[in-house]
Amino acid sequence: MSITEKIKTNLAHGQELLKTNLAHGQELVASGVEGAAEARKAVLESPETTDIVKEAAQESWQAAAIGVMAGAIVGVLTDDRKPVRGVVTGGLLGAVLGFAGSFAWKTRPLTSSMLHGAGKRIGTTRDQHWLEKHPVNYG
Repeated sequence: MSITEKIKTNLAHGQELLKTNLAHGQELVASGVEGAAEARKAVLESPETTDIVKEAAQESWQAAAIGVMAGAIVGVLTDDRKPVRGVVTGGLLGAVLGFAGSFAWKTRPLTSSMLHGAGKRIGTTRDQHWLEKHPVNYG
């Protein structure tokens, strides 16, 4: 076998490995999304957490207001040449960070169940893939 034939064989094998790994990756991503969606649906349908997103959005405006004030103060102190630009930029950034942080904190039961559901589904998919590659012979 010449060197060019070996290179062609290795390239073909590499392409096949890449295709199978990409297909497996797509399966894992799809199963993770499905698991997260099922968990989200289950959490939002339960009576205790039906309005969790709405309540979190309504309650996060307080943190956004504090973020605006803190960001504006930091913006004035850091931008020497144009303090108005610093106030606007700092205020917007503070509002976004304050709202996002508060919203994420208040919706953590939802996000944790989505993460758990995605992890379980991905684990099941990985186990199925492993069993396809390494069949167990009982008997």
